[in-house]
Amino acid sequence: MSFSAETILEATALPEKTRREIPRVMNRLLGQTFLYQDDESSKDDYYLVHRHRAIFSALLAVAGFKLLHDDYHRIFQVVSEFGYCRQRYKLDESLMIVVLRKLYEEQAEHLSLATDPVVTIGEVREEYRTITGKERDLGIGQYEAILRRLRRLGLIEPLDGRSLDVRNSEARLRLRGSVKMILPVQTAEEMEAWLRRYRVEEADARREA
Repeated sequence: MSFSAETILEATALPEKTRREIPRVMNRLLGQTFLYQDDESSKDDYYLVHRHRAIFSALLAVAGFKLLHDDYHRIFQVVSEFGYCRQRYKLDESLMIVVLRKLYEEQAEHLSLATDPVVTIGEVREEYRTITGKERDLGIGQYEAILRRLRRLGLIEPLDGRSLDVRNSEARLRLRGSVKMILPVQTAEEMEAWLRRYRVEEADARREA
């Protein structure tokens, strides 16, 4: 018995038009990690996955991926069950994700579940200094590179124009619900564990220098 993508998709009994869309949408999920309902460019794909979630979950599972969904923020996330395809982050990038996650929790306490928190570049930089215990901040170029990568993932969205100006401490950033999904800590103790891990890595880096 021969197998092909076409024969596998035919077994889903979906309309032909939908079957044609599935490979593209799966490729997008794997390439972008997140799929947002409130993003006009991805809304149609989001609803396609939502309507046929069981099929997408099964197809992704064959390749070792899990399909997750945030019901409040309406975001799909694809997570690798193995280490081969997981995102790799530099230490400063990982710390920035922790910073955004901490700010998200602090701001979200005063908002409804469906509302994304808004912070300023100045708040992000101050929290980074607080978490790392470093008096010297990251350089402008480093901030731009880190925040641009996190923006490409969809974790943050500039609110004051389309550009991301890290020199303007009053520039506002919307923290998307995906910040919670990419670092799914539930308690302050779990957050502290991430910081302890950073301090160990920082100490190791100093010894190697």
